[in-house]
Amino acid sequence: MLLPELDYKATIKRVKRFFEKDFQTLQSMAHVSYMDIKSPTLSNLPNKSVASNGNDSKMGNHMYALQMLAEVKEVLTGIRENKRKFIEYRYFKCLTWYEIGELTGYGRTQGNSILNSALIEFAYAFVDTEDLRVIKKNGTQ
Repeated sequence: MLLPELDYKATIKRVKRFFEKDFQTLQSMAHVSYMDIKSPTLSNLPNKSVASNGNDSKMGNHMYALQMLAEVKEVLTGIRENKRKFIEYRYFKCLTWYEIGELTGYGRTQGNSILNSALIEFAYAFVDTEDLRVIKKNGTQ
């Protein structure tokens, strides 16, 4: 079975939108902020087990947000640390490219390339929760 061809540019755009808009909304709904993460170990994110207490509670916005954030955490732990750091620095800590460059030693162009690669990995890994991939139709966009 051949995998469908991914539209990389559109997928990256969709994942960026998820982190820039949806992720921020989920944090607000869950009453959690990841701006203060002390290290890129993801230790301050909710665990899946924390968010899965009782089926009745999951219907509420708060529990839904906690569950989604736990899913994000689980997916991120499967992404290689070098790439994961770029997602964390950019979307959790909201650092500028200058600040990211100071922490990683990569310039903006190379850092953006690593971030884009991480966002593609995230899209593939997050597919069971929400499919952020954009598939090309019949070999075209």
